[in-house]
Amino acid sequence: MTEPVRLSKFLAHQQGISRREAEHLIAKGVVRVAGEIVEAPFFKVTDEEVTVDEGASMAPIEPLTLVWYQPPGTPLPDPLSLRDGAPRSALDNSGADWLKVHFLSQQPLAELGEDESGLAVWSQNRGVIRKLGDDLDQLEQEYVVEVEGTLDDEGLKRIGFALCADIRGRKPKVSISWQSDTRLRIAMKRVPVGGIRGAVEEQGLKVIEVRRLRLGAILLGRMAPGEWRFLPVDVRF
Repeated sequence: MTEPVRLSKFLAHQQGISRREAEHLIAKGVVRVAGEIVEAPFFKVTDEEVTVDEGASMAPIEPLTLVWYQPPGTPLPDPLSLRDGAPRSALDNSGADWLKVHFLSQQPLAELGEDESGLAVWSQNRGVIRKLGDDLDQLEQEYVVEVEGTLDDEGLKRIGFALCADIRGRKPKVSISWQSDTRLRIAMKRVPVGGIRGAVEEQGLKVIEVRRLRLGAILLGRMAPGEWRFLPVDVRF
């Protein structure tokens, strides 16, 4: 039996490539030890068979955006914990592999308020990070608010003005309507973090849940609470 050696070092010597190139192949999930994919360059190997999947290339790993249905009362987790601890949505049409690297260096964006649920977003993509940072105020967001109580049209207008109270010199642009006897729909830009619940409760309604359904062009869709999905690389918010 030979002395244990790091997989990246072994692969670099075996394939005649640099250590960095070896680590890149390992991160892409195309390196197998005894037939099993290993994504850790520091994994120690001895006399096991180490192979690289046929057709593997050095093409860059595209940064991905991750969407999660944040359940009520649940804080944001470490994205990596979703990989093995939460179901991947059937709505995922990204074509992305289930790689560890896709869950690392994910940055939370446009975070929900403490008492809100629904569409949560992380991304590794610099363009998406910039869009949901610098340009977030330009994106319309859509929420549903589950409530108990009744309210007339004037009350709805008061909610709209309360939500836009911090917008100086602009005409409030908030769309508020009843979807059912217990559900309000609110769509607007520049959503104050955690402000929807307060604005609705000020009008005498009891708020059961505030759930984000849409951020720009990205929909929560028919995801179940706790499910996640990747967005295609060329996604536009």
